[in-house]
Amino acid sequence: MPEKEEPSRSFRERISSLWNSYPNWGKIPQFLDLLEKGLDKELFHDPEKDENRKPIPIEDLPVDEVLRQSGFLRNFYEWAFPVSHVFRITHRYSREYLDNFLPLSKEDYIGRGSYKFVYKLPWNQVVKIGKSKLPSDSLFGSLYKEVGRDMEKYLKKEEIALKNYLQKQTIFESKRDEIEFKFKRLGLERLHYWKLKSLIPDLVIPTRFFMGLKVRKTPLSPSVTLTPCDQQPLLPGKHLKEFTTRNEKVDQNAILNKFFPKWKLNFDTHRFGIISRSKLKKIAVDFNRVIEVTKFLAEEEKLIFDVHSENIIITLPDFELKIFDFHLFDDYLYEPSMENPNPEMDHINLIEEFIRSFELDK
Repeated sequence: MPEKEEPSRSFRERISSLWNSYPNWGKIPQFLDLLEKGLDKELFHDPEKDENRKPIPIEDLPVDEVLRQSGFLRNFYEWAFPVSHVFRITHRYSREYLDNFLPLSKEDYIGRGSYKFVYKLPWNQVVKIGKSKLPSDSLFGSLYKEVGRDMEKYLKKEEIALKNYLQKQTIFESKRDEIEFKFKRLGLERLHYWKLKSLIPDLVIPTRFFMGLKVRKTPLSPSVTLTPCDQQPLLPGKHLKEFTTRNEKVDQNAILNKFFPKWKLNFDTHRFGIISRSKLKKIAVDFNRVIEVTKFLAEEEKLIFDVHSENIIITLPDFELKIFDFHLFDDYLYEPSMENPNPEMDHINLIEEFIRSFELDK
């Protein structure tokens, strides 16, 4: 007589078989899945509601002197040949597919950062269009190589399909390389964002990264450019530098003093109204969290969290700390100074100086 199968063993095998037939059960979703689901809610745009919403007054928007004051030639170029709109471009129906129409006008150009041009949308959001950069730029370090090794992890399926489709449409190898570079850059921007978003989620402004198609008006025909873009909410507030006063020059050598002067900065708590002590304490706590993240990335991942006063805003009227448009660079790209043998300390010392200026210990 055949032996009876152990009921417990049979049950385990059945459960194992069922579990394995659904490979996504019990597994952590890829970061891109988490990222997109959260952003669908945070950056949802309802045309009917947003059209009736009052735009944030220009005087309440963060002002960055470097960002806002583009040169005469650039401002003239934006006026003469304005960007009329931006699409998100993906791959559907076996071809390129355009959606997420973002209308722009001459007055919407806010300025330029190191890596992007910034335009205000008709509702309280901005779109940032990637500037052309060479692969030799320090932005494209070890994390760029990480994206290149596993693009499926950082790009959506339709984006991979679009990349392959566009590359097949050209006979020029240089053009195929350019397309490859742009899609890797899109994945790199997402990876930078996710590393900080996973560590300090409440401090990072929600940002959606996508491959865009920029349309610029020209006298002959519209100029169309494929370029990585991102979209963010527009928050009322002030850049960190706007809360500071320059009252003491830092002594450097003669050349640096002449061309790259540094100032000792102090936080002026009365510059934009009276800030309560409890709000200052909350800002100080959040600043310390940024310091801990900066240390963690430097020590554990050998990455420099390149945050400056123009990447940090204090929102009004809530006085909350928010971070945006940051990047991560390999630590070997920074030369240690006499004062700071560890390159991340330049950023940490700046933040600590702000905290000390709150005078919370008095």
